[in-house]
Amino acid sequence: MSLWITLTIVVVGISGIVALVHFTGGSAHARLESKAEVLAMWNTEFPDHPAMGALLEPSGFAALIELEQNRTGLLWAMGSGVAGRVLETGEISQIGTALRVSLPDITAPNIDIEIEDKMVRRIWAETLKTVLEERA
Repeated sequence: MSLWITLTIVVVGISGIVALVHFTGGSAHARLESKAEVLAMWNTEFPDHPAMGALLEPSGFAALIELEQNRTGLLWAMGSGVAGRVLETGEISQIGTALRVSLPDITAPNIDIEIEDKMVRRIWAETLKTVLEERA
Protein backbone atom coordinates (compact mmCIF):
# COMPACT_ATOMS: atom_id res chain seq x y z
CA MET A 1 0.00 0.00 0.00
CA SER A 2 1.41 3.40 -0.91
CA LEU A 3 2.14 6.12 1.60
CA TRP A 4 -0.58 8.40 0.18
CA ILE A 5 -3.29 5.79 0.58
CA THR A 6 -2.17 5.06 4.14
CA LEU A 7 -2.13 8.79 5.04
CA THR A 8 -5.57 9.29 3.47
CA ILE A 9 -7.03 6.40 5.49
CA VAL A 10 -5.49 7.73 8.72
CA VAL A 11 -6.67 11.32 8.13
CA VAL A 12 -10.20 10.25 7.17
CA GLY A 13 -10.35 7.87 10.15
CA ILE A 14 -9.23 10.48 12.68
CA SER A 15 -11.56 13.10 11.16
CA GLY A 16 -14.44 10.64 11.38
CA ILE A 17 -13.75 9.93 15.05
CA VAL A 18 -13.55 13.66 15.87
CA ALA A 19 -16.82 14.33 14.01
CA LEU A 20 -18.53 11.41 15.75
CA VAL A 21 -17.46 12.65 19.20
CA HIS A 22 -18.56 16.20 18.39
CA PHE A 23 -21.97 15.30 16.97
CA THR A 24 -22.79 12.92 19.81
CA GLY A 25 -22.27 15.70 22.37
CA GLY A 26 -18.74 14.89 23.46
CA SER A 27 -17.52 18.45 22.88
CA ALA A 28 -20.39 20.18 24.71
CA HIS A 29 -19.51 22.77 27.35
CA ALA A 30 -21.20 22.98 30.72
CA ARG A 31 -23.31 26.05 31.49
CA LEU A 32 -24.41 27.31 34.85
CA GLU A 33 -27.94 28.36 34.03
CA SER A 34 -30.02 28.37 37.19
CA LYS A 35 -29.43 29.07 40.83
CA ALA A 36 -30.93 25.73 41.88
CA GLU A 37 -28.68 23.84 39.44
CA VAL A 38 -25.58 25.73 40.64
CA LEU A 39 -26.38 25.10 44.30
CA ALA A 40 -26.89 21.39 43.58
CA MET A 41 -23.57 21.21 41.69
CA TRP A 42 -21.76 22.96 44.54
CA ASN A 43 -23.28 20.73 47.20
CA THR A 44 -22.28 17.66 45.19
CA GLU A 45 -18.67 18.86 44.87
CA PHE A 46 -18.34 20.29 48.39
CA PRO A 47 -20.72 18.57 50.82
CA ASP A 48 -18.65 19.86 53.78
CA HIS A 49 -19.30 23.48 52.73
CA PRO A 50 -23.06 23.75 52.07
CA ALA A 51 -24.17 26.56 49.77
CA MET A 52 -26.63 29.16 51.00
CA GLY A 53 -26.91 31.28 47.85
CA ALA A 54 -25.36 31.97 44.45
CA LEU A 55 -24.57 34.90 42.17
CA LEU A 56 -24.46 33.71 38.56
CA GLU A 57 -22.28 35.31 35.91
CA PRO A 58 -24.54 36.17 32.90
CA SER A 59 -22.77 34.00 30.29
CA GLY A 60 -23.19 30.89 32.44
CA PHE A 61 -19.47 30.34 32.92
CA ALA A 62 -19.10 31.03 36.65
CA ALA A 63 -20.94 31.56 39.91
CA LEU A 64 -20.01 32.98 43.28
CA ILE A 65 -21.32 30.77 46.06
CA GLU A 66 -22.35 32.12 49.44
CA LEU A 67 -21.28 29.74 52.19
CA GLU A 68 -21.76 29.50 55.93
CA GLN A 69 -19.53 31.49 58.31
CA ASN A 70 -19.33 34.41 55.86
CA ARG A 71 -17.24 32.41 53.37
CA THR A 72 -17.41 32.41 49.58
CA GLY A 73 -16.82 29.81 46.91
CA LEU A 74 -16.27 30.03 43.17
CA LEU A 75 -17.76 27.50 40.75
CA TRP A 76 -16.88 27.59 37.05
CA ALA A 77 -17.53 25.57 33.91
CA MET A 78 -14.60 23.45 32.80
CA GLY A 79 -15.24 21.50 29.63
CA SER A 80 -18.36 19.42 30.10
CA GLY A 81 -18.11 19.55 33.90
CA VAL A 82 -17.59 22.08 36.66
CA ALA A 83 -14.79 22.91 39.05
CA GLY A 84 -14.92 24.89 42.24
CA ARG A 85 -12.86 26.29 45.08
CA VAL A 86 -13.59 27.72 48.49
CA LEU A 87 -11.89 31.11 48.26
CA GLU A 88 -9.28 31.67 50.94
CA THR A 89 -6.51 33.90 49.61
CA GLY A 90 -5.67 35.18 46.18
CA GLU A 91 -5.56 38.18 43.91
CA ILE A 92 -7.95 39.66 41.39
CA SER A 93 -6.90 41.51 38.23
CA GLN A 94 -8.58 42.59 35.03
CA ILE A 95 -7.32 41.60 31.59
CA GLY A 96 -9.45 43.20 28.90
CA THR A 97 -13.01 42.03 29.52
CA ALA A 98 -11.90 39.17 31.75
CA LEU A 99 -11.33 38.98 35.48
CA ARG A 100 -8.37 36.83 36.50
CA VAL A 101 -8.57 35.21 39.90
CA SER A 102 -5.08 34.08 40.92
CA LEU A 103 -5.07 31.44 43.65
CA PRO A 104 -2.22 29.77 45.54
CA ASP A 105 -3.36 26.41 44.16
CA ILE A 106 -1.27 24.48 41.62
CA THR A 107 -4.36 22.72 40.28
CA ALA A 108 -6.09 26.02 39.42
CA PRO A 109 -3.57 28.88 39.67
CA ASN A 110 -5.52 31.26 37.42
CA ILE A 111 -9.22 31.35 36.65
CA ASP A 112 -10.23 33.73 33.87
CA ILE A 113 -13.87 34.82 33.96
CA GLU A 114 -14.91 36.56 30.74
CA ILE A 115 -17.62 39.15 31.50
CA GLU A 116 -18.71 41.39 28.61
CA ASP A 117 -21.03 43.69 30.56
CA LYS A 118 -18.93 46.44 32.17
CA MET A 119 -21.25 46.94 35.18
CA VAL A 120 -21.48 43.20 35.93
CA ARG A 121 -17.69 42.91 35.60
CA ARG A 122 -17.26 45.77 38.08
CA ILE A 123 -19.65 44.16 40.58
CA TRP A 124 -17.83 40.83 40.30
CA ALA A 125 -14.41 42.51 40.62
CA GLU A 126 -15.44 44.40 43.77
CA THR A 127 -17.05 41.32 45.30
CA LEU A 128 -14.03 39.12 44.60
CA LYS A 129 -11.63 41.79 45.82
CA THR A 130 -13.55 42.11 49.09
CA VAL A 131 -13.69 38.33 49.57
CA LEU A 132 -9.99 37.78 48.85
CA GLU A 133 -8.88 40.75 51.00
CA GLU A 134 -10.95 39.55 53.99
CA ARG A 135 -9.30 36.15 53.82
CA ALA A 136 -5.71 37.43 53.43
